[in-house]
Amino acid sequence: MDRFSQILYDLGKQIDSSLYPDPNRICQLNYQDELHIQIQYDEPKEQIFLASFICDVPPGKYREKLLRAGLVSNNEYPRVGTLSFSEKNNKLTLIEYVPAPNLSGEKLFKILQEFIEKAKTWKDAVENGRALPIKPPKGDNEKIFGMKP
Repeated sequence: MDRFSQILYDLGKQIDSSLYPDPNRICQLNYQDELHIQIQYDEPKEQIFLASFICDVPPGKYREKLLRAGLVSNNEYPRVGTLSFSEKNNKLTLIEYVPAPNLSGEKLFKILQEFIEKAKTWKDAVENGRALPIKPPKGDNEKIFGMKP
């Protein structure tokens, strides 16, 4: 069994499902008919790629706010995934690269849980026109290394 197949097998034990890669080395997960998540192994870079189209992005001012909030979210540290916009599909997307050398099914399961939670939070906010889930910036008085002028 190759490395990717072993990780998927171990992940499958965590979620009580049989997982295996297709001929293109991709595994598709359907999370409660709410999210479709693609898991792919990049062998040369030894990393797992997670991706999901979260939801349609409505036109207008809300789109501008959404994309701006996505950029702010991408600047958080640490962060789960990177938000982006697929112009071709008109979808908000979430992607994550996970180093694979020491990755186990259990570790991938924990990462996947955080990934799904972030995707669901953003999906809910966008589809219901709620405030976008970004963390407020830390105090304006804080400077680099906590130094003040």
